[in-house]
Amino acid sequence: MKKFAVIGLGNFGMNIARSLVENNCEVLGVDIDKNTIEKAKGFITHAITGNPSNKAILDSIGVSEYDAVILSIGQEMVSSILISLYLKELNAKKIIARAMAIRIGKTISMKNALDYLPLSDEYSIMEIVPPASFIDKNLRELNIGARYRCQILGIKQSAGNPKDAAEQKTIIAPPADEVIREGNILIVVGKTTAIERMERLD
Repeated sequence: MKKFAVIGLGNFGMNIARSLVENNCEVLGVDIDKNTIEKAKGFITHAITGNPSNKAILDSIGVSEYDAVILSIGQEMVSSILISLYLKELNAKKIIARAMAIRIGKTISMKNALDYLPLSDEYSIMEIVPPASFIDKNLRELNIGARYRCQILGIKQSAGNPKDAAEQKTIIAPPADEVIREGNILIVVGKTTAIERMERLD
């Protein structure tokens, strides 16, 4: 089960937290307002009252243990920057800013999605681990465009850890005879819903 911390539980933060819980993720919420925390306790996994601008509060929740920390404290730019710096100092694995919008709450909880770039309300670019059924098949065989209504923009090939950028080589606009191997990462563009369907394949 993936674990996320949501810093700030206003409307945006609440929606993100709810979306993650609905996608079977463990969620910790932090907010300075006690009433907000009481509301969140009805559905969230853990909820803590505290000022997230206080580094000691962030340290106490163990931010490095979460897959990502979602920063959702409204328009307070100075506080956002300060908290982001604290999170980096405390070795948070991934920091997601408010501007990335609620759909990322669903996408980052997907089992094979590694990165996400929204292009519009409907379309996005994602980096995904290829489904097992894609391994050792070439792009012509898979016919991804016709079957899944998505396009492969590139394939990241790794000599070791697929998440280590230093060990990756990226093939942009791969030819139809390019074979997908174990450890590859697909860079896919298309309707977000279509990519999500493909990502859920076995």
